Amino acid sequence: MPIYRLNIHRDQKHLGHFESDTPWALAAVHDIAQRLPAAEGYSIEMQVSEGERRYLEVGPGGIRVLGTEHSFRSVTPRPSLLAPVK
Repeated sequence: MPIYRLNIHRDQKHLGHFESDTPWALAAVHDIAQRLPAAEGYSIEMQVSEGERRYLEVGPGGIRVLGTEHSFRSVTPRPSLLAPVK
């Protein structure tokens, strides 16, 4: 299941990101994006996960996952992503 991320900027200042890995992640990203109008200085970059790096520990008890790091690629948002909220 893909993970979607929105990088959010306002007036060229990075504010943070919204990330969703739910079954309805694409709809969640669309919902958030529609609430950030360009007319108020917001810009967004949409990304989707394309892989995952796992950090492992190997010991006498077996293999243990210490952490994961997702890699993302930018995608071109659909025009509907930026449509105003009704």
